Amino acid sequence: MELGIELKPDKPFYEIEYLAKLAEDYNYDYIWITEHYNNRNPVPILTAIALKTHKAKIGIGATNPYTTHPALIASTIFTLDEISGGRAVLCISAGDKMTLNNLGIKREKPLKAVREAVELIRSLMDGKTYEGDLFKCKSIIPFARKVPIFVGAQGSKMIELALEVGDGVILNATVPDIKTDKIVGVCMPVCVDDDVDKAKKIAKIVVSFIIAGSSKSFAEKEGIPYSVVKEIREKIAKGRFDEIELNDELIERFCIYGKISDVVSKIESFNVDLFVVGTPIGRDKVRAIKEIGKRIGGR
Repeated sequence: MELGIELKPDKPFYEIEYLAKLAEDYNYDYIWITEHYNNRNPVPILTAIALKTHKAKIGIGATNPYTTHPALIASTIFTLDEISGGRAVLCISAGDKMTLNNLGIKREKPLKAVREAVELIRSLMDGKTYEGDLFKCKSIIPFARKVPIFVGAQGSKMIELALEVGDGVILNATVPDIKTDKIVGVCMPVCVDDDVDKAKKIAKIVVSFIIAGSSKSFAEKEGIPYSVVKEIREKIAKGRFDEIELNDELIERFCIYGKISDVVSKIESFNVDLFVVGTPIGRDKVRAIKEIGKRIGGR
C-alpha cells in the first residue's frame, strides 16, 4: 500500500512547503494540496513544493470542472509536470456541493461534467481537440504531457465512472467492495492526538462537513436520513457546530482519530492501493506526519 497526504493550504505557503518536504522525507508517495476558494491557491504552492521535493508525486486534490475549465486544468497540470520532472498527478471530481453553492455555481450533470472533463484532458494529452456537450477545446496545447488522472468519488455512479475513464479512483472517506485492476485509493480524515477526547471533537467537525457535502443517494446508502444532511448544512452555514449531533459510530466511520498506535492500526486495516492521510492530520502535524510515515511509509 502506498501512502499519501492531503495538505490544506490554510497557512503561509512556506509552512505547507515544509510539511510537504517532511512527508517526502518520511516516505510518503503522494502529496495532494486541497483546492478551496477560501484557502490559498494550490497551484503556486505546488510549484514551490515541486522545486523542494524530488520523489513524491504531487497534485491538486481535487480540482473540478465547474470552477475551472478542463482545458485550463490540463494546462496547469502539464506545467506542473514539467516543473516537477514528471511527478504531477491529477485528481478531478464533481466538486464540493456546499462550496459550489457558496459561489453561486450549480452542480449540474456531475457525471457528464466529470466524464467530459477527463475526455477533454486526455484528448489534449494526445494532441487532439475536443468537442462535447458541456466542454469544448478547439486548439491543442503544444506542451501537453501524459499525466495520470484519478477521479475523486463518493457515490456508486461516480465510482463506476472513475473506474471507466480514470487511471484510478480516490474514494472519499469510505471504501466499498471494488474489483478492478486500476488504482484504488481512499482519502480518509485522520487526527492523531494522545488526548482522544480532543481528537474526537476535531473529528466531529470534519465528519460534519463530509456529511453536509453528501448526495442524497450516498447518504441513504450510509443510512443517514437526508433530512439530517440538510440540518447539518444549515448549522454549518450558521456556524452552530456545537448543536450538531453525531454518534460515535458515525464519527469513526468517516474519520480515524486517537493515539498514534490506534491510528496506524486502522490505516493498515484498509485493503487499498493508496491511503491518503486526510486533514486535519492532528494538532501536532509534524509529529503525526513523522510517526505515520515511520510506521507505514516506504513499504
